[in-house]
Amino acid sequence: MTGRRWLAASTILGRPVTDAEPYPHICGRTLAAEDSLSGRPVYLLRRNCAACAQERHERTHQQPDPAGGAVVDLAAARARRTTRRERPVA
Repeated sequence: MTGRRWLAASTILGRPVTDAEPYPHICGRTLAAEDSLSGRPVYLLRRNCAACAQERHERTHQQPDPAGGAVVDLAAARARRTTRRERPVA
């Protein structure tokens, strides 16, 4: 399918916003009364913005690098671990 677009963002920005581009920030804008279900203008806050929500999600769900930025050779790490187990206790 071609020509898919973000409907809410397209309505608020007044231009077609395709799904090929990232969802734009619509926070701080007003949805016109004729475009809202309530028939009243709606001021969009950050909590109503999908782009802000995505940024918050990415910030809070970053995975720390377990190696601390260093590349770990798994074969060498396993070899070190097995040789430690085989050492005789004196």
